[in-house]
Amino acid sequence: MAPDMGLRILLTGGQRFVGQHLKARLQDRLPGHVLLEDPMDIRDRAAVERFVRSEKPDACLHLAAVSSVARAEAGTDDAWTVNLDGTLILAETFETYAPQACFVFVSTAEIYGASFSSGQPLDESAVIAPVNAYASSKAAADLAVGKLSQEGLHGVRLRSFTQAGTAQDEAAILPFLAAQVARIEAGQQAPVITAGPLDAGFDVTDVRDACDAYIAALVPPRPLPNGTVLNICSGVTRTVRSMAEDLLNVAGISASIKVDPALASPSGLAVMQGNPAAAREALDWSARIPWSETLVTVLNDWRYRITL
Repeated sequence: MAPDMGLRILLTGGQRFVGQHLKARLQDRLPGHVLLEDPMDIRDRAAVERFVRSEKPDACLHLAAVSSVARAEAGTDDAWTVNLDGTLILAETFETYAPQACFVFVSTAEIYGASFSSGQPLDESAVIAPVNAYASSKAAADLAVGKLSQEGLHGVRLRSFTQAGTAQDEAAILPFLAAQVARIEAGQQAPVITAGPLDAGFDVTDVRDACDAYIAALVPPRPLPNGTVLNICSGVTRTVRSMAEDLLNVAGISASIKVDPALASPSGLAVMQGNPAAAREALDWSARIPWSETLVTVLNDWRYRITL
């Protein structure tokens, strides 16, 4: 029997954008897995311990988070209690009651923050220097998982860069642009795309590729040392202007592109670019879905959504 057959996987955050895609990819990549989901509050230690002790998961894919930069900046405690406290409770529970299980924590490249000002693609050795409350809470959780991994947790930290795909919130950069192109194409919007700084750069990975990386971390081709850190990214930076132009080319229409100062990136980062070499080596993984396919997929999604 293959080592992944019957793998019992606890998934947190499975009802949201990435989680929905991840469940679909799990069906393709690990058809024999057993998916464990529970609506428990990960901040409730007793509930988490009860679930882990009774269900005995072989692995955890921890996606659950408050991922809104704006919400975190507004001062909500949820960003810290969910992103840090919830992650700590979950990781400590696995360390105690499921120490052999693989604990995959989906972190974020936003924790590198000010280090992106170097203008170079960042690898995993880059200094963690968050510049907003969301990134700070995720950085604290990332470091906590790293510390617990030194004590026995079989933890793996995946620092994900920008992702794009179907059913994504319009606040994300590619859907934000694609929605406007779809509306222009349908005559619902004047032929003008508005956006924040047009030279802002994002390292975008198709969410399906990112999910394949998360799954590969569960069943890696070679054992991963406890505390492993890997950037999940394409290694290619695309500006807001170039993404808008690419979408217009796919749609076969023309429109002007204008800056709206009110749409400045809430993260405060001008350019984000990562180095995926470590993930390629450790997981035999790379971003394989062509950019052209991602563009068509996201645009078609919005062509449909604006008709609802």
